[in-house]
Amino acid sequence: MKKTIYQVGAVVILSAFLAACNTDTDEPTTTNASKEEPTETEQVQNEEQQETNETNETNETDDSSSEPKEEEATEPSEETKAEQEDKADNTTLTYISNGQTFEEKVVTSTSDEMNYTIQHLENYTLTSEEPGVDSLLNNADEATSMQIEVVKKEDVTFDQLKESAKETISAIAPESTKDLDLSSTLSERKEILNIVGYEALLEDEKIVKVVIERENLFVTLTIYDSIQADLTDAFLQMGLTIQ
Repeated sequence: MKKTIYQVGAVVILSAFLAACNTDTDEPTTTNASKEEPTETEQVQNEEQQETNETNETNETDDSSSEPKEEEATEPSEETKAEQEDKADNTTLTYISNGQTFEEKVVTSTSDEMNYTIQHLENYTLTSEEPGVDSLLNNADEATSMQIEVVKKEDVTFDQLKESAKETISAIAPESTKDLDLSSTLSERKEILNIVGYEALLEDEKIVKVVIERENLFVTLTIYDSIQADLTDAFLQMGLTIQ
C-alpha cells in the first residue's frame, strides 16, 4: 500500500515537474512573438508617415505640372502687347477724293509754335509759316496746302471766328461762295462741339475756311485746293485730329 502510494506520489511529482518544464519552455516563445509584432501605437505612426510621404509626392507632382501652365498664361499677354503695338503703328485716316474713298497711314506731328498735335498723311509736312500760323504742305503737290491757326478759348469766341471766316471767303469770291454742310461731323465726332465751313471757287481753284470748336481750343483751317486734286476732305479729316 505504501509502495503504491509512493508510486502515485512519484507520478504526481513527475507530472508536476514536467508541467513546470513545459511552462518555462513555452513562455519565452510567446514573449519573442509579441516583440516581433508591432504594437498598435507603432502601426498608427507607420500609417501616418506613409500618408505624409504620399502627400509630399502628390504636391511635387502638382507643382511640376503647374509650371507649363504659368508659361502658357504669359504667352497671350505677350501676343496682346504685340498686337497693340502693331495697331499703334498702323493708324489710318479715311477720306473721299473725286468720288473715291481712300484709307492711308498717318503720322503724328507737334507744332513748334503752338501747343497742339495733328495726325496727317505720311506725304505731308507740318511747318511753321509765321507766329500763330502753321502750314500743312502736300509734298506731292505744292498747290494744295492748309493753314492752321489754334487759339485758346479765353482769347476769342466761336462766333467771332465764324464771322471772320465768312467775311474772308466772301471777300475772295463774293459771287461764288457757299456754306458747307458739316452736320455729319458733329454726329460722328463727339469731341467736336461746333463746326462751320465756307467755300469760295476761283476758276479751277477753291479756298475753304473751317472753324472748329473743341473743349479747350478753337481751330481755324484755311484749305487751298483745286477741282482736279479734290483734297478738301483729306485736309479736313487731318484738321479734325488737332488737339
